[in-house]
Amino acid sequence: MLDSAETEVAGHNTGASVTPVIVTVHGTNDAHPDDDGQRWWQRGSKFTERLIYDLLQRGVPNVEIVPLHWSGQNSDFDRLKGAADLARTLRSLNRAGRPHAVIAHSHGGNVTVEGLALAGRSAHRGGIISFGTPFFARRLKTVPKLIAIFQTVLGLVIPPIMLWYLMTALSSDTNKKIEAAVLFGGLMAIGLWCLAKGVRKLARRHFATRLFAKSLTPSQWLVVHSPRDEAMQLLETAAQISPQYVKTSAAMRSLTAFASLAGVAVTTGLFVWFGGYFLNPIVAKISAGEFGFGTAADLTFLLLVPLVYGAVFFVVWLLARAGGAFLYAKMLTSAIHGGVLGAAFGGDGPYKLVGITRLPPYLVKAREERIEAIDLGGIDDAALFVAAQSLYNSVVANDGPEGGIANPDVMWKRLSDALYHNAYMRDDGVIGTVADHLVGTWQRRIR
Repeated sequence: MLDSAETEVAGHNTGASVTPVIVTVHGTNDAHPDDDGQRWWQRGSKFTERLIYDLLQRGVPNVEIVPLHWSGQNSDFDRLKGAADLARTLRSLNRAGRPHAVIAHSHGGNVTVEGLALAGRSAHRGGIISFGTPFFARRLKTVPKLIAIFQTVLGLVIPPIMLWYLMTALSSDTNKKIEAAVLFGGLMAIGLWCLAKGVRKLARRHFATRLFAKSLTPSQWLVVHSPRDEAMQLLETAAQISPQYVKTSAAMRSLTAFASLAGVAVTTGLFVWFGGYFLNPIVAKISAGEFGFGTAADLTFLLLVPLVYGAVFFVVWLLARAGGAFLYAKMLTSAIHGGVLGAAFGGDGPYKLVGITRLPPYLVKAREERIEAIDLGGIDDAALFVAAQSLYNSVVANDGPEGGIANPDVMWKRLSDALYHNAYMRDDGVIGTVADHLVGTWQRRIR
């Protein structure tokens, strides 16, 4: 969302006072097209109003809330797209000379990590706060890695060759120098572009670590999470467990069944391929009326059927018991677990999400401030029943299902509000700590 930032840029260029900005980044399934509303990240919400008030009490007036809009889907592709949008917003605020901070919730913290890596250094950046974020550890997937290696090799090989051709053409007596410059220069530019893309993908973590080291100090990032955060516990557990979805005994049975199928397939294929060799002599003798011993001898090729079938079956059976079943079980388990993690993490981007951490990645030797938000205000085991009662009251008040059970979005929002994962922004103590953190990181930039 750039409109507010661009408005302040204009104000700054005309000499208006520069007010600090808080960019809010929502998490999964919390998107909404409006900047104003009652979701925690929107202007006018209870959280943003209380935070603005607490900042005012601490001597920081006129703070502006700038929501970042991204899809909110459980999709790493969408999170990376949102990170690019966040980077553009932060760069715009930096160019305007506006002190700014970022507050993110849940996977909005992952959007923020990648956005900061893209945004680069800023002297105007204040605190970064994340609530209940399961930070991803990333690794480039196999196919994108192979593409990046190919791009790198292409970029190393093509430009020198094209440069040599270009210099040769320009130093010759040909009247096609312009065409040569366009052709060879263009190919050289494409090669250099491939080199830059490939190296950037392969060295992404190294670059991101260096960018973070230059653009952020460890004390700028405040991590807020609760040991009772059910969403973080779920994802952490999914990342840590190593289940055996397929046992070796089950894989053994599968391979034994496959041995029968392989025997039938190989035998059928063999006789289809060599059928003419075996059948032509028999057909010729029968056509000539010869039904004697020679024809019977030619039919002995049928004895190969059980021999070929048995040989194939025995080979597969033996391989299964010589470790093939164990390897097959491991391969299936890995594939199934990868699919489960992919669905849980939303791993549809170019990077494999290999683990969960409670602290932001790329901050080497970081000593972030951490809040173990255990006793969050208004959150206990009865909260779900309170949310359900509120849902029932809305149905009764509306004399119909418009605001309740028949609307799954409303129902999910009401029930999820009672969970620990969504409780951080309702706790007065947490809001006060956030305000203190923002003031501490801003105090040298807004005065």
